[in-house]
Amino acid sequence: MDSTVKAQQWLIGIFSVLLVVILIIIAGVEMKASKEQKPHIEIDATSAQCINCHQRENVAVKQIDAWKESKHAVMGIGCNECHHAKEGEFDAQRCPKSDFLIARHPTPKDCAECHSQEVAEFANSKHAHQFWLLKNADRAVFENPISTRHGCEECHQVGNLWPDGSVGECDVCHPKHSFSKAVARQPETCGECHLGPDHPQIEMYLESKHGNIFKAKGKDWDMDYSTKNFEPIPIEAPVCVTCHMDGNETQPMTHNVSARLAWESQMTWSYRTVWDEENLGSWEVKRERMEAICASCHAPDFYETYLLTADLVNLQYNEIRRQFVYWTKKLTKNGLIKRLKEDGKFYSNPVLNGWDEDPEHDMYYGWHHEGRRFRFGAEMMAADYTQWHGIWEVQEDLMEVIKWAAEHGDAEAKKIVHSTSPSKFTTYTLYDIPGNAWGIPTYTNTTPYLYNKYPDYWDRIYANVKTAYEKGLLSKKQWDLWEERFENKDHYLGLKYTHTPAVDSTWNFYKARNEYDLKKMKEQVIDLKLPGKPFFKK
Repeated sequence: MDSTVKAQQWLIGIFSVLLVVILIIIAGVEMKASKEQKPHIEIDATSAQCINCHQRENVAVKQIDAWKESKHAVMGIGCNECHHAKEGEFDAQRCPKSDFLIARHPTPKDCAECHSQEVAEFANSKHAHQFWLLKNADRAVFENPISTRHGCEECHQVGNLWPDGSVGECDVCHPKHSFSKAVARQPETCGECHLGPDHPQIEMYLESKHGNIFKAKGKDWDMDYSTKNFEPIPIEAPVCVTCHMDGNETQPMTHNVSARLAWESQMTWSYRTVWDEENLGSWEVKRERMEAICASCHAPDFYETYLLTADLVNLQYNEIRRQFVYWTKKLTKNGLIKRLKEDGKFYSNPVLNGWDEDPEHDMYYGWHHEGRRFRFGAEMMAADYTQWHGIWEVQEDLMEVIKWAAEHGDAEAKKIVHSTSPSKFTTYTLYDIPGNAWGIPTYTNTTPYLYNKYPDYWDRIYANVKTAYEKGLLSKKQWDLWEERFENKDHYLGLKYTHTPAVDSTWNFYKARNEYDLKKMKEQVIDLKLPGKPFFKK
């Protein structure tokens, strides 16, 4: 074969490759253009009149754009389908620029005409719970009414009870008028309400590994997916709705955010949920649903241990709460706490909350702020909220109550305050679990004061956890898991590895490094004496 033929073959091959590359580029461009192309919208005559008037009068024009991008618009669902009204309905009004009778406030009852399952699920969830029924009178005294309009009420509108008897407000999560699933799935949407000192779930989520992955990669995820048909979770790490609403291979999607919650851990006490149990089943069934979601990413030995530990945190909170109740009841009975009263009616409750005396104030924070963070943090992989924003501050709240009692003459409180024993900070019974879900530590678990002070520490813990199981607060599976760790606690606590050559060698290496570090700190700071005189002397 001569060189001319070979050259022709090479040219044909090169051009063929170039042609394939060009075709791929063109296809990609066309796909992108197709994806970016706005869907075709057919606007019916009634909707056209609404749209034309809104544009002419420049009223909420951006909502028209939002609607045009919605699936409602693509499916031919226009203005009247959602805003239709009948004479005499609570929100019926005549449009100022037309003779249309419209509904000013479409409610879940309107949404249920097409989304009956979602509305029914929502109506059975804690989102639909009427929190205002639980609002104690003294809180209403302390928080003046206007301050709650754009405060508590703005978020609690998610559970609004409408004059037509329906409950909730769908556009709290799904924005008007696009009703975007992608927006509803953003953690920040949940964070509009679940944030701040009393329920900082968004901050907890962003602190967790889940949130960290979302922050790094979430911008590239398509959040407009559906998991109704038992499909795999299509994103790498969970967002809020992944755990609480979305489905996976074994779980259906639900708008009942209570379907997978095993605790009422926002309440004054932690207790196993009975919410809608006639439909949702027991707390054990709800926990199984949550674990089925966890199983999409984690192995059972991890999530079962993690959740068991969080459950013990909830039980531990109750024992601390019991101390708050004990002290405030005692101080009220002895006349040291005087409850707010007018016209024969009490406006403070020393068990739930109360603002007229410091102990009641501390107890309120120990529940509504610090106590919630303690429990929520343990449930959501937010270590800092479990620890420093949680148990540390709960403990401080309790000690402030005891100090106040001592200052006001209570003999029992004086004994606690004046004691020099570190155990005075543990005036309540304890729960614990050998080790944690992350791995096997060594020297870490040799230091707790209570472990060293009380030889019967783990026997006491065993009795407490067993009682919780026998009372139905832990499942049989959880008790078996805890008991197995108890029987092998030297392994899970790392005690059997503490003085092995490998561990001791590493420990001694870092011990020496730390001692050198402290030596230099002493030289550079503690022993440093400046020659100049102070500029002010008392």
